Amino acid sequence: MLIGTHSVDMSERLGTRLTQLGIPAQVLNARQDEQEAEIVARAGEAGAVTVATNMAGRGTDIKLSDEAKANGGLHVIITERNDAARIDRQLIGRSSRQGDPGSFQFMTSMEDEIPAHHFSRLSRALLRLLCLWRGELPSPLGHRLMNDAQLVLELRHQKARRALEKQDERLGDMLAFSGKAE
Repeated sequence: MLIGTHSVDMSERLGTRLTQLGIPAQVLNARQDEQEAEIVARAGEAGAVTVATNMAGRGTDIKLSDEAKANGGLHVIITERNDAARIDRQLIGRSSRQGDPGSFQFMTSMEDEIPAHHFSRLSRALLRLLCLWRGELPSPLGHRLMNDAQLVLELRHQKARRALEKQDERLGDMLAFSGKAE
């Protein structure tokens, strides 16, 4: 099992909590540079639980043991959606690599960054009522709302990058006019 977290702090807190519950978990984040290859190598063993940030272990494949393959492969749990759906897809892609078996699931909370700050108050209230009534949010509805929120955030970030590029171009033009450009 690979559990993807949004931050180094969250990965460490989750790893500690799992260990306290009797589930031995390896934590892979920016603080284990020397042990990264070893942690990734063990992540493919049957019964292994690895908690990682989105950036940890990038560029290395998790090789599954035969026993892990026979038991369904690598299961990826994403604990909080990222602003960019592309990052979530990269984490999902850690499972089922090179024809290996695998699966994934999202575990999100209304207190996570995207629902808490990017859903309207009315949406959050209605979703909480629905969760109380059903016990959980229906997957298709939850995925649709999260995907829509991620799209809005991606467009907002794209607009900010474009504005920054234009500002950089204007500054370059002003410096060139004053004779200070390269």
